[in-house]
Amino acid sequence: MRVLKFGGSSLASAERFRQVADIIKDKSQATKVAVVVSAPQGVTNHLVAMAENISDEAKLITDLGHFKRAITTIIEDLATSLPEFNAHHCEQALINYEHQLQRYMQGATMLTYCPDHIRARIISTGERLSVAILDSVLQALGLQVSLLAPEKFLFTSDSSLNAVADLVLSKERFSVEYEKLNQIALMPGFIGMSIGKDNEEGTITTLGRNGSDYSAAVLAVCMQAECCEIWTDVDGVYNADPRMIKEAKLLDYLSYQEAMELSYFGASVLHPKTIGPIAQYHIPCLIKNTSNPNAPGTLISNENDQQKRVKAISNLDNLTMVNVSGPGMKGMVGMASRVFATMSRENISLVLISQSSSEYCISFCIHSADMQQAERSLKEEFELELLNGLLEPIGLKSELSIVSLVGDGMNHQRGVAAKFFSSLAQARVNVVAIAQDSSERSISVVIEQRKCTAAMKVSHQNFFSHKPELMCF
Repeated sequence: MRVLKFGGSSLASAERFRQVADIIKDKSQATKVAVVVSAPQGVTNHLVAMAENISDEAKLITDLGHFKRAITTIIEDLATSLPEFNAHHCEQALINYEHQLQRYMQGATMLTYCPDHIRARIISTGERLSVAILDSVLQALGLQVSLLAPEKFLFTSDSSLNAVADLVLSKERFSVEYEKLNQIALMPGFIGMSIGKDNEEGTITTLGRNGSDYSAAVLAVCMQAECCEIWTDVDGVYNADPRMIKEAKLLDYLSYQEAMELSYFGASVLHPKTIGPIAQYHIPCLIKNTSNPNAPGTLISNENDQQKRVKAISNLDNLTMVNVSGPGMKGMVGMASRVFATMSRENISLVLISQSSSEYCISFCIHSADMQQAERSLKEEFELELLNGLLEPIGLKSELSIVSLVGDGMNHQRGVAAKFFSSLAQARVNVVAIAQDSSERSISVVIEQRKCTAAMKVSHQNFFSHKPELMCF
């Protein structure tokens, strides 16, 4: 049994749906497959815009029209190119979901806001339509498909828009709900169901950014799959962002830990929530290209290739560093816990943390979109300390990036940090903060975002190409 996940770029057009169906047909000849799909490319953006603009009726109508047109175009093109394609089934599904969306919008407009549990239903509509379309394509090719409903088994936390799956309960419920399946099973990604309390029925949840990848990982656990394949629009994971570094090379292998570090610090093809379940249950993950299915891809597993080298360099942009400092920090028990508890209450993720050895200052990076909320919350939490001069004004430094070196082989390897900082000096980059964990699997530096490209290029040359190049700054 293999789980195959196809992202929005793999389902962007009728032609892409045909490519996906051919891959599924080919894979299903060797083993049973379970397929998880995202919404067609761009569709979720229209749905999100609808949920965020309930007070603007004209904008709602426009976004609903964009959404409907994107799906209709795919259905019409498939009906033209695939003789046995059941267009009526897909059109009826679109009509039903369009009516649902209109009801949700009418209710949200009356409330003057869109509750999170309703927003979750709205923004997950694209995945459900992908299932309806792909199911019709597969049946047109003569394939029998079982449909999986994530609401029946994929149980999550109560967070409507960024839920976390309960792997144990989901695995137990899946074995009860789905004893027998056809050679091909099909499920919408991104969707879960909160665990009801006191015998109450739960509510629909969504799994956050890259939620369909996470859905595939959870389904792989539930089905005890031999492999989880993530099909996307690139050949695999590169040792740097190929859009920034033309010389970036494809990686044939990553450990779970390396993949986690890379995904956390900017590798968009991966996400930490996806790696977690498959690493916990030791399920290999293969990153493949829908448009180039014969390419070997990148394998992620629990083996270690034992190569004493840096594996990749990644970057994460649009960050803000928050500084909480002052004489009241030193020796004061509980100050750090108050800072981090404040961020936790506001559901703000901390990307990187650094503290001075004198205990005078705690610094941490957050996504810049959370900057104002973080500043406001910290001022409220430390109002008395700020008023009495025990803390200095909350410091904020925006337009920052994190550049990270990653590799299991960095452990105990001498000179890596020196070479990294020498590369940054060569690129004339000032380091704002530094972080390294005790595993020595990664070294991260915070730098000005405008210098990120230069830092990446010089570091990549020094660690991977070994070909000096004249750089102009």
